Amino acid sequence: MSHPKRSRHEHSLGRPVETGVAPGTVNVDPQSPSSVMTVIAFGPDAMHEQRLSDVRELPALLGTFPVTWVNVDGLGNADVVHQLGKQFDLHPLALEDTVNTHQRAKVDDYGDTLYVALRMVQGPPLVTEQISFFVGRNFLLTFQEDLEGDSLNSVRDRIRQKRGRVRNAGPDYLLYELLDAVIDGYFPVLERYGERLDELDEAAETVNIGQTLADLHALRRDLLFLRRIIWPLRDAALSLLRGGHSSISHDTQVYLRDTYDHAAHLIDILEIYRETCADLRDFHYSKLSNRTNEIMRTLTVITTPFMLLSFIAGVYGMNFEHMPETKWAYGYFMTLGLMTVIGIGFGYFFWRKGWLRSAEPKSTSATP
Repeated sequence: MSHPKRSRHEHSLGRPVETGVAPGTVNVDPQSPSSVMTVIAFGPDAMHEQRLSDVRELPALLGTFPVTWVNVDGLGNADVVHQLGKQFDLHPLALEDTVNTHQRAKVDDYGDTLYVALRMVQGPPLVTEQISFFVGRNFLLTFQEDLEGDSLNSVRDRIRQKRGRVRNAGPDYLLYELLDAVIDGYFPVLERYGERLDELDEAAETVNIGQTLADLHALRRDLLFLRRIIWPLRDAALSLLRGGHSSISHDTQVYLRDTYDHAAHLIDILEIYRETCADLRDFHYSKLSNRTNEIMRTLTVITTPFMLLSFIAGVYGMNFEHMPETKWAYGYFMTLGLMTVIGIGFGYFFWRKGWLRSAEPKSTSATP
C-alpha cells in the first residue's frame, strides 16, 4: 500500500453494528471520508480511465466497454452507495455488509451478482481495512474504507499497459487479479514480523528481559489478530475454488486455485511465527526465572554463614554471670577466630559445590 500512516486503530475491524435496525439498512459511519469514485473501463483494444463525479456517468461506459471497474474510496456518502446499488441492482444485504466494515472474509452469491469481502493489511504497526467486491456480467465494483491508497496498483498498471490477459478477459478474471493482489499484500507484512522475530531471537542473550517480553506480547497480539482475519480468508478462497457461482467462468476457476494456495501458505507462515513467538516468550520467562533463582542463591549464600555467626554472637551476648569464657583473657579473640574459621569454612564449602559461580556468563547475563 502506498500510504503507511492510517488513523484507524491497529486491531479494529470497524465500528460496532447498530442494533435494532432493519436488515439491509445502509447506515454509513459519519466519521468515514466522503466517497470518491474512479472508473477503469477496458476491452482488448481500448481503455478509458477517469474520476467520476456522478453515478449517472456510468451507463455510457457500461455500454461501450466489455468490462467496467468502478472503485469507491471512502464510505461516508450513503447516497453514492444507494445510487450504485440501484445502478447495478445490488442486494441490500450486501450493501449493508459493505458499509459495516467488521466483516470476516466471505463470499455471498446473489444470483447475477457475486459479493466478496476481505481485508487489506499493512504494517507493522498493523492496520487493516475492509474491501468489498461486486462482480456482475460486465462490471466489477469495489468499495474501500478510506482514501489512503491500496494494494491494487499493480493490477491497474497491467490494465493500462495491456500486460497479461486481464484486458482480454471478463470481470471474473479481474476479480481474481484483485484478490491475488490483496492476498499477496499479506506476505511483506508477515515477512516484516518474521524479521522482528529474528531480531528478538538473535538478541535473546543480551537484551533487557522486561522490554523483550513487552515486545513479544505486542507482536503476539498482532499475530493473533492476523490469524483472526487470515483463516476466514482461506475459507473464502476455498468457496470460490469450489465453484458453483454463475459469475465465475470455468477458465477463471483454474486461476483461483492460486489464490487458495497463497491463503494456505499465509496460514502456514503465520502458525510458524506464532509458535516461534511462544517459544521466545517461554525462553525469556525461563531466563527471568533463572535470574531470580541466581539472586536468591546469592542472598542465601550470604545469609547462611551469618546465621551461625549470629547464633554464636547471641550466645555470648547473654548476660549470665556464670559463663567461664567471659572471664578468660583470650575468650574474645577465640570467639572472633572461631567465627572467622566458620565463615571461611562456609565459603570453601560453597565454592566446592559451585554455588559461587553464576549459571550464565557475565557478558551475556540479562538485566531484569
